[in-house]
Parts: sequence; C-alpha cells; structure tokens
Amino acid sequence: MAIQGDLFSYPLPELLQWLDGSRKTGTLQLSWEAGERKLFVLSGQVTAMSSAGLRERVARLSELARLCRGNRVLAAFDELQRDPDVEDAFLRHGVDVRMVREMGREELVSSVMDLTMAGRGTFHWTEDGDRTGEDWLPSDMSLRELLFESLRWVDEHADVERALPIDAMSVRALAPPSASQPFLHRALLTLCAQPQNLGRLRLSMGVSRSALTRRVYDLLRLKLVEVEGAPHVEADPVAEMLEKGAVLVREGQFDAAGIICASLLSSDPADRRVREFARMVQREHVAALYGELSPVAVPVMVHDPGAMTLLKPEERQIAGLVNGHWDVSTLVLAVPARELDTLRTLAKLTRMGLLQLTVPGR
Repeated sequence: MAIQGDLFSYPLPELLQWLDGSRKTGTLQLSWEAGERKLFVLSGQVTAMSSAGLRERVARLSELARLCRGNRVLAAFDELQRDPDVEDAFLRHGVDVRMVREMGREELVSSVMDLTMAGRGTFHWTEDGDRTGEDWLPSDMSLRELLFESLRWVDEHADVERALPIDAMSVRALAPPSASQPFLHRALLTLCAQPQNLGRLRLSMGVSRSALTRRVYDLLRLKLVEVEGAPHVEADPVAEMLEKGAVLVREGQFDAAGIICASLLSSDPADRRVREFARMVQREHVAALYGELSPVAVPVMVHDPGAMTLLKPEERQIAGLVNGHWDVSTLVLAVPARELDTLRTLAKLTRMGLLQLTVPGR
C-alpha cells in the first residue's frame, strides 16, 4: 500500500504517530524546499535514513572535528554496499559507528523539526523498504523518540531564536571538547577554538540553521561557549531533566525514566514537552517488554506457593488469570490494568520463575 499527500493537510507529527501506532514497515519520503529525506522504518523503528550528500557531510564533520579521517568514513560507507553488517563495515575501517548513528539522529530530529515548523512539503509512504542504491545512514531511533525530540526542539525554538537571532554573531569555545560529549558538541568546540560566526559555521558544517543554533544554544546554556551579543542564558531545569530522561530511555532504564516523568508531571502537567515525554516513555517500555514477552507466547504458571506470597495483590490478580491457554496479547486485553502494568507483571513473574512461556508451533 502506498499513500501520499501534503504536510499542511496531514501534519508530520500526526503522520509519525500513525506510522508508529500502526507498527508500519516501509519507506517514508519527505520533500520540501530544503531537499528530500527518506526514513526506512521497521515496525516503528527508524533503521536508516538517506538524503543527498549526507555521507559526505558526515565525513567532512568527522574530519573537521578531528575525530576521524574523512576518507576512512567514506570507505566504510562504500563497504556497506557490499556488507550490510553496519558494525563490521565501520570497524573494518577504524570508524566509531556511534559517531555515525549520532549524526543520523541529529539529521532526523532537525529535519522533522524544520518540517513541523514549516508546515509544508509533501510525503510519500510505501511499504517497500528496499535501500538498494540509496546513500543511507544507519539509525537506531524509534518513531516515538523522534517525535518527542523534534516536538521538544519546536517548543524550545523561540528561546533559541531570541538568544541567537542573526548569523553574524561570533561563537568562541570556552573549553576543549571531551569524549563524553555529543558528536556535534565536540565538533563545534573544535571549530570554535578560534571565534567563528554562526553563518560560517553553518556553511562549513553543512547543517541547517535550526540544527546549528540549537546545539550552540545548548553549549551556551552549559557555559562551554560564549556568543558575542547573546543574552545570559539560564539553564532550563525541565529541559535538562527531559534530556537526561531521553538518555535513560535509550539505555533501556525505563523505571528511572519513569521516576523523572512522574516528577515532571506532578510539577507541571500542562507542559507539552512533559506530556510527550510521558507518552514516549510508556510506549518505549511497552515495546521493550513485547520484545521480552512475545505477544503470541502462552504463559503457564509454575506452582510455588512461597513465591506467590511475595507478590502484591494486583500482581496475584494478574497471575490468577493465567490459564495456560491465553497468550500474552489476550491476557493484556483481559486484565483490567494498564497494558504496561500487565506486561511488567508478566515479565516479573517470568524472571521469578513463576511463569514459563511457550510459543505455539515451536
């Protein structure tokens, strides 16, 4: 099935939500004045993306930031045409694949932010996910996380523009780059060892103005750069907590991210950034649990009265509905608790040895 349309009638955030909720697999092509992007999606996960000249930009940035020789990066990309194993292809040429994935994330978020703010452009969706002949970059970003990050950038864009309104503003690094910093932060700190204005930085790095100013603003907030003529920027505690929460989600630490989420919701439930973060954490946690508990697996209880006494009443209620015939997806529908709570309980019972999972036909 293929569908197409314009992003004024069907806004990009709604399109991404539909693709994620439908667990679609295929290719999303986005076109507007800034060019064209293709997102290769597998069941709600963006596995790769492509755009004209993207590989060359990654190679140039890696060399400008003194992280890796550009020709080695391009050689690794050429290797991908012969060997689709991303880890092996980059390792063979001594290139850190994390750098490449991070650049892909930056490109994804900034492109979706630009398109969301512009409110124009066209899209074409097809269930054909073939990447043959495309200059693609590997990615490991879910549609939920992409939507959350891009909307957060949109919400904070007015603050960025107030601080950095013109390209003639000069940026100077106040600290050297370190290996613990994001790739673009390291690149900017390296390039701004001597003062550079925003316009020259944008052209040399080959990124959009919104992507550049966003990262310069982050560095300004961290007191790692000074910008001539920029106002004093105070750290935004909500933005900092959201960034830390997003890192925890990427690392699979959902309980810790949930604590941050609960704290932010209690302090300001009206903040759209917080609401989007809460939805993202829940859906990412659910997706991770379905990776652990196949929806078609049939749980069977293991008799252990002593271990059952350790369960909470609501967990014993869920355990009582396990009958050896219903699969995980049926149990999720039958239990009155939230989908996330049911899956967490089933995963806990499995780890305690109180459940055995059997997959029909195996």
